[in-house]
Amino acid sequence: MSHEIHLQFRTPPERGRLDFEDHLAMVQRFTQILGAEDALLGESAWYLCGDTKDDSYRYPVFRGDGPATAALAVLNQEVDWDDVMKSFALWNGQLEITKGASISYYFDRTDGAASAWSLALVSKPPSSRLGAWTRVAKVISEAVKIWRPLLATVDTRNYEGVFPDRPGVGWMIYLPTILTEHQVPEARALIGVEDEGNQQMGTIVVSVTDGPFSGTDPEHVRSANAIEVRLVDQDLLPRYVDL
Repeated sequence: MSHEIHLQFRTPPERGRLDFEDHLAMVQRFTQILGAEDALLGESAWYLCGDTKDDSYRYPVFRGDGPATAALAVLNQEVDWDDVMKSFALWNGQLEITKGASISYYFDRTDGAASAWSLALVSKPPSSRLGAWTRVAKVISEAVKIWRPLLATVDTRNYEGVFPDRPGVGWMIYLPTILTEHQVPEARALIGVEDEGNQQMGTIVVSVTDGPFSGTDPEHVRSANAIEVRLVDQDLLPRYVDL
């Protein structure tokens, strides 16, 4: 079973233009959180993806005090600053499919679209690499504190939402707004995410709590789809074009 975390964000103007080192530093913070749930996802596990197997083990991405100098040099050397966006791809060095993981990251898009990253995790059905929904939601909460995203989702590759022009809810979705049970009665759980000052930044809406979400389980799909319809009826689920 493959679960994917997707996150879309915009860097606040006051932070200025971020470079590879800045973005990798945020990813490193996130891998420290992941490593607490699965040692194969911790900060020491990650490498730059390469064109060959040998190349893909050549550059560890993180050292104890930040992104590795060699990895940064490779990214800065290979980048074409006229590209429509900057990107990098990481993997955790595990060849066994149920232990592997990858991160795809995009930023500085010249078309004005939001920056984004995704984390792909494969596990033996019907399990989840990050465990129960409460642990997955905790990971999402920590990611929200790092990136302050426009939205974040957890779903499976074979899941299809109701609205092609909007993100699907999948297993869970984070939206930067305060939501209540009255607004989303179909949700199995609502989790508020607070900033460092204990002010709520947004809400994680969970569609399934009785086990890992599956995009091939009709009940799971119905639950997620019902939440999508409810959110769209209240203009709470953004269109991709508006992100």
